[in-house]
Amino acid sequence: MKEAISMRTNRKGQRRRMRLFFFFVLCFFIWTGYTLYLQSGVLAQKKTELETLKQEAAALQQKQEELTYEASRLNDQEYLAELARKRIFYTKQGESIYVIPE
Repeated sequence: MKEAISMRTNRKGQRRRMRLFFFFVLCFFIWTGYTLYLQSGVLAQKKTELETLKQEAAALQQKQEELTYEASRLNDQEYLAELARKRIFYTKQGESIYVIPE
C-alpha cells in the first residue's frame, strides 16, 4: 500500500516536472519566434538600404566613367582648341567671331 501511494506521488512529481520543462520549452520558443520576427524587420530594412546604395554606387560609377573620358579628351590639343573657341571665344589669326542671339 505504501508503494502505491509512493508511486502516485512520484508520478505527480514527474508530471509537475514535465509540465515545468514544457513550460520553459514553450517560453524559449516564444522568445525565439519574437526575436526572429524583430530581426526579419531589421533585415528587410537593411535590404532596401542596400538596394538604394547599390543604385547610388552605379550612378557614381557611371559619373566617374564620364569624367575619366572627359579627362582623357583634355589631353587632346584639338579638343582643347575647340573648347576654348566655344567657351571663351578664342580665335586664330584672321578669324572673326559672330555671336548670333537666340
